[in-house]
Amino acid sequence: MTGETGTGIGVAGLGSALPPTVVEAVSTGRGPSAESGLFSGARSRRILADGEAIEDLAVSACRGALEEAGVRADEIDSLYGYITVSEFQSPNGLFRVHRDLGLGSHALVVPVNCEFGTFVMALALAWESMRAGRFTHALVSVGTNWSRHVDARNPHAGMIGDGAGAAVLRRSERMVIVDWIHETRSTEYGAMTMAVRRDTGDTVRPVYRIEPDAGVGAFRSTGMDGPPDLIRRLLGRHGIGLGEVTVIGHQASDVLLEHWRDLLHPARYHDTLSDYGNLTVASAAVTLAAAADVVDTPYLVLFGVGIGSYQIALLIRR
Repeated sequence: MTGETGTGIGVAGLGSALPPTVVEAVSTGRGPSAESGLFSGARSRRILADGEAIEDLAVSACRGALEEAGVRADEIDSLYGYITVSEFQSPNGLFRVHRDLGLGSHALVVPVNCEFGTFVMALALAWESMRAGRFTHALVSVGTNWSRHVDARNPHAGMIGDGAGAAVLRRSERMVIVDWIHETRSTEYGAMTMAVRRDTGDTVRPVYRIEPDAGVGAFRSTGMDGPPDLIRRLLGRHGIGLGEVTVIGHQASDVLLEHWRDLLHPARYHDTLSDYGNLTVASAAVTLAAAADVVDTPYLVLFGVGIGSYQIALLIRR
């Protein structure tokens, strides 16, 4: 689908929240594995301490976004996003965010369960609903506590951080959404999963897993080459060159980041991997909030990848 450049629906406010606990980011793998050499680039990461809840961080990020946008909580008529891993299998913690923010009963909650690219997907879906005239003020909220849901025996585990990000959409001349594009690769279904598993002790909990063959294969193929191709196609729809673009997106490892930079060569590329690690669903949201004031290109591209698998990119006119 091709978007219109004059809709005036934009990202009017951004917010983020991170746990105060800072730990070193290190590869935690024990001995050689299929993942060896794929996960590096983070110096530190933030993790939730005992008794801290990701929903509380999500609420804090949302309040920051509302304040920046100059929008009251009772003006929000839709809440998109996802809290992962939520307290319950269902309902998602997004409903707790709705409650704790004091959103009205008229505000629709739309959980978007598509790990990693959730923020970008939620922005796209909220924008589509607003273009159709259904809503006037949308709030997007994402939060991750995956440091509690990885197996320390795997190299990717030591890169995972916790955090939350949020955005408010309304009629605005700031960060106007122009278009989005996606691609679904369901042949990779099952290659990367979050499922209830037994950990190294006797605890049974949801744990993320990258399958040694299919998962690592997806990482090395579509994961590395898919996003640059998708971004080029999105920009090509509008005759925009990469020299006019800032890119912000997923940040699992500097192996991916460096590969994407080499293939794209955009004017700017922002990430927070070194300081915050891999924030899974919150990576793009937190990095956008951190970099928004210094973006100096005419256009911005947000992109995400997700287990399932899929890729998505969103074009914004600054």
